[in-house]
Amino acid sequence: MSVVTIGEVVVDWISTEIGTDFTDARDFVRSLGGNASNVAIGLARLGVPVSLIGKRGDDPHGKYLDTVLQNEKVDLKDLIVDQGSPTAQCYVFRHEREEYSFFNWPRPNASHLLNEDEVKEESIAVAEFLHATGISLTIAPRRHAVIKAFKIAKRLGVPISFDAGFPTGEDREAREFALTALKTADIVKVNLSELEFWADALEQESKAENKTGASSGVMPNKPLTATIVEPLDKDSKRASDEVVQLGKKLSVFLNGADGKSGPHLIVTLGASGSLLVMPSGLDVFAPPLPADAVSELGAGDAFIAGMIAELLRFAKEKSHASNHSDVRVSAAFLADLKDADWRRVLTAANAVGALSTRSMTAWEGLPTREELSLLVKTVV
Repeated sequence: MSVVTIGEVVVDWISTEIGTDFTDARDFVRSLGGNASNVAIGLARLGVPVSLIGKRGDDPHGKYLDTVLQNEKVDLKDLIVDQGSPTAQCYVFRHEREEYSFFNWPRPNASHLLNEDEVKEESIAVAEFLHATGISLTIAPRRHAVIKAFKIAKRLGVPISFDAGFPTGEDREAREFALTALKTADIVKVNLSELEFWADALEQESKAENKTGASSGVMPNKPLTATIVEPLDKDSKRASDEVVQLGKKLSVFLNGADGKSGPHLIVTLGASGSLLVMPSGLDVFAPPLPADAVSELGAGDAFIAGMIAELLRFAKEKSHASNHSDVRVSAAFLADLKDADWRRVLTAANAVGALSTRSMTAWEGLPTREELSLLVKTVV
């Protein structure tokens, strides 16, 4: 049994100079990148068997990615080599206040060209979790491949984790695919700017539907930038009421017809911790953990890896405690977790995210299980 990640597999070229862009940056660090790769390595370092569904080119860049992933013990049986397309590359530029811009090249590339036929049911049937991100839904044919994986997982009862990161400049079809993923997943993660983006987008859609009787599609009218400057209440040091209420607002939009069968919504607040909003409307906050941050690139992927690993660990503990070998993470399992259980999961995920910032790349700072345990012990 393993976790399956699906999506981007790229070579990152990270500018070492803060405040530069593609026209004036001169020095770069080469690194493995891509959401599927980052989450996969994060899980592998935490001792979780993991395989990756994606596509790379038959070129030196692709062979470099293979080497890194193999050294990190990621199963590559579903990483397809495209003989005719180049490996995806991404130029990364860091600006002030840990803001980044990205230039992806070339277009299209092998990572974009993952197609539905290359997603095999047998690869997902044995999984304990499936994970993907919104970035992987921004281009065809890969978006179709990812949604096919989601549909297979849903039918087979494999829990789905979805990171709803999404650039606002994409076409309507990309937004509709992302909305499908939001409403299909069992766990949805957003950061603060993504929370505002999706809450606004779905509110506008709801208003249009109420007015005309039909959906006009997801048409967000705000940039992907958080307007909430301080996400914590200054007295309680917990998530502010504004953040909690916005999280509950988005959760309501994602709920099913019964009003309580939507995904568990997690809002990452960077150095301020993380917040869970359950389909029932209850919320759980976990404070941040200390870190000597070099770069926050990939911290969201690290958080996801820590969250999934801790949920799987929790299920394993329950199996041992009840003398059963069949306790697995599922929608019902998630619904049965108590506040304290979720706080433990969020704390572990916060810790993995914090430790990942030790490196300027998205994966080299990802912690082992031992490093994670040492940090969590300092606050628990």
